[in-house]
Amino acid sequence: MALPRHELGREIRYLMRSLRVATLSTGLSTGDGWPYGSMVTVAIDQGAHPLLLMSGLSDHTRNLSEDTRASLLFLQPTRHRNPQRGSRVTVMGNIRKTNKSAHAARFLTMHPEAQMYAGFGDFNFYRMSVERAHWVGGFAQAQWLDGKYVTLRTDAVRRISETGSGVIDHMNVDHVDTVDLYARKLLGRRGYGWRMVGIDGDGADLERDGRFARLPFPSVISNASEARDILVSLAAEARSK
Repeated sequence: MALPRHELGREIRYLMRSLRVATLSTGLSTGDGWPYGSMVTVAIDQGAHPLLLMSGLSDHTRNLSEDTRASLLFLQPTRHRNPQRGSRVTVMGNIRKTNKSAHAARFLTMHPEAQMYAGFGDFNFYRMSVERAHWVGGFAQAQWLDGKYVTLRTDAVRRISETGSGVIDHMNVDHVDTVDLYARKLLGRRGYGWRMVGIDGDGADLERDGRFARLPFPSVISNASEARDILVSLAAEARSK
């Protein structure tokens, strides 16, 4: 049974936002356009567009300089005996350089180790415009979806972007124990000292000692008031476990 388009778009965003690695496919510029796959680290911006940091010396970056069309395969790790039962999505679009500081900050938040080389002259940040997506939710479950159902509305993205840092600071200063509860009780993670490092319309990113965990929201939010309500609700759920 096919999922409604907006529900499917949300599923795709959840999968993309939960992963920091994807397979990038480009057309080989020196090989008559033959498909070329490479592993890349990714982050997802507020609007659900993939962000990358790539060297101009790499083959995939040279390929994109000739043809900006590309795809990213996000594959959910699975313990199923048959890996075909796992969820995955292929996102297609054009990948171009971005000079926006918010894009760089988002990528480096999710990949702090990249600070070591992000300033090198041959490295640049890139952003993919999501044109289409092909989702596979398991064996014999597949749907195509237009990119407009994957990405979030501009006005909602703007509101969350403007207030997100305040929400994050508030949680990390005044509700340290609650962030640990999210990680331990809702996500099954170990240890104490988890921090909230990102928030968007679909959820929040938690980090501890270089390990990341994704806290999905039960519904999409579009402003700080909705963020507060949903974080309070999740805290109550965590305390009840």
